[in-house]
This record gives sequence, C-alpha cells and structure tokens, in this order.
Amino acid sequence: MEEIKKVEPTIELIEPVIEPGKIIVIEGACDGMGKTTQFGLLHQRLEGDGKEIYNHHFPSYGTFHGEPVVRYLKGELGDPAHLSPYMINSLYAVDRAIAWNKHLREQWQNGKVILLDRYTTSSLIYQSALITDIEEKKAFIDYVCEFEYEKMGIGKPDDVIFLHAPFDLVTEMRNARKVNDGVANDIHERDLEFMKRVYESAMFVAEYFSWDKIKCNDGNKMRSIEDIHEEVFQLIKKK
Repeated sequence: MEEIKKVEPTIELIEPVIEPGKIIVIEGACDGMGKTTQFGLLHQRLEGDGKEIYNHHFPSYGTFHGEPVVRYLKGELGDPAHLSPYMINSLYAVDRAIAWNKHLREQWQNGKVILLDRYTTSSLIYQSALITDIEEKKAFIDYVCEFEYEKMGIGKPDDVIFLHAPFDLVTEMRNARKVNDGVANDIHERDLEFMKRVYESAMFVAEYFSWDKIKCNDGNKMRSIEDIHEEVFQLIKKK
C-alpha cells in the first residue's frame, strides 16, 4: 500500500502595508511673521505626541541644488522685476524636486509626517507677486501646481498652515529681528514696495486655495508665541 505523505501547510507572510505620511507646510504672509519659530515648536509638539517627523526648510541652503536660489536672492541674476516669474520659479522648483527625490519621498513613503518650512507655496506667493493681471496670475499659479505636483512628481501638501497679520506690524517685526536664517537683506526684503505686493499676493493665494489661516495679531500687537502655537497644534490635531 502506497505511503501517504503528510503535506505541511504553507504560510504566506504578508508584508504590512505602510501608508504614506502627511505633508504639512508652514507658510506666512511674508518674511518676519514668526513662521520658523512656529515650525520648530510644532515639530517638538508633534514628536512629543508620538508622531514620527521629518522636517526640511526651503530653500535648501548649503546644498548644490539650493545654490541657484541663493544667487538669485543675493541679486546676482538681476532685478526680479526684469526676470520672468516662470524662470525664477524654475530655480526653486529644481531645488524642491531634488530634495524630494533625495530624501523627502522616502521618509514620506515610510509613513512619517513631512513638516516643511516653505515649499511650492512660497513660489505661488512670491513669483505671482510679479504679475499684476489677475487672470494671468491665476494661470501662473495653476501652472506651478501642475508643473511641480504632476509633471515633476513632488508631493502635494495635505495641509498648509498660513500665518498672517497686518503688513505694517509684520514689517516692524521683520526690521527688528536680529537673526535671518537665509540670505540677510535679500533681494526681496530690501524692496519694501515689493514686499507689500508679496503680502497682497499671499493673502490672495491663501484665499484661492482655502489654506488654514491663523491670525497672529490681536489688534495692533502680535499674539504671544505660545498662543499662536497652541492654535496651530490644535488645528493640526483635527486633520
């Protein structure tokens, strides 16, 4: 009689599916808003809340892909008013695309929260400030989003926290600050009229995309850093 061999059942191991993380951007109506401070506080708070965080500041200062932007901000490429906003955006876009492909995408795919101090959002604000015609401005904004998020394939933000306060109050804060993480007195900051256009552009873009807005002033003075942070954190927790 033929011996019946016992067949052991095979167990197929299923790799756990890791959901991509989220991309959160901290943006401001213009320089001097206290954006970088809020960025650092949010990073600490989210880590304390058990979240895995990977952060990055744009432009990527100190890198080869951020160098063209630094040269632009120093004024080496000329007056922004005489340059195409599409050309200027391309400098920033390449920086973002390289940073995304070098390290941001991998961290995002591993489920981490990608916390960004500026992003494509800043180009939407600053470069569209060079365009006065409203329909042309909208066309430029739509172009940048399609070019970077779809054509270049960088991650699209899940949430943009937009900090704002009256222009004169922010200008006062910017002039009083002692430290600038980027290029001191860059080609934007040295032109007050341009900064006013940037502010107006920021308010327009924030409304255009329905970003989460946080009013940072209480009348003619800024709210406390801790008060603003708490509102930022509670807003993120709801997402």
